[in-house]
Amino acid sequence: MKRPTQHGRPVFTGRIEGTMEAVRSHLIAVEVAAAERHIEEARRADMLIVLGEVLNNIVEHALSDAPEGWIDCAVSLVERDLSIETCDNGAPLPPTLVSSAALPDVGAEVETLPEGGWGWFIVHSLTDDMTYERRDGMNRLCFSLKGNPAAFPATDLRTPRGVSAR
Repeated sequence: MKRPTQHGRPVFTGRIEGTMEAVRSHLIAVEVAAAERHIEEARRADMLIVLGEVLNNIVEHALSDAPEGWIDCAVSLVERDLSIETCDNGAPLPPTLVSSAALPDVGAEVETLPEGGWGWFIVHSLTDDMTYERRDGMNRLCFSLKGNPAAFPATDLRTPRGVSAR
């Protein structure tokens, strides 16, 4: 699979070694590049939350058994949308993670809240147009963050877009 290719104005493109340390360095570099391009702070925050969740999940799950693991990552501005594409050489992404995300089962008390299980819900809550393909042993995940962050602020993660509250 070739490196990510996106249309629009590039914000940041790079290859990341498949480690948590490399992901942290990459996120810092993406944040600096986005600030230099005057992307609004709220949009940068949403982008970094989503990108951090996606990249950390790739390293933790897809690349856990890949000694030479890597991730290609491209962030672009397409009109007012932030478009993000990742490609990696890890294990396949479970298809259910792309199509939906549910909150983890939560108890009645704060002390009983699960530590994990929130990531894909957050990713789905802040993104649009997510697509995934597996080809030739590579994963390709693409998604966008729409240009109006006020429509769904980063601090309001109660109900994902397209899902009605009960």
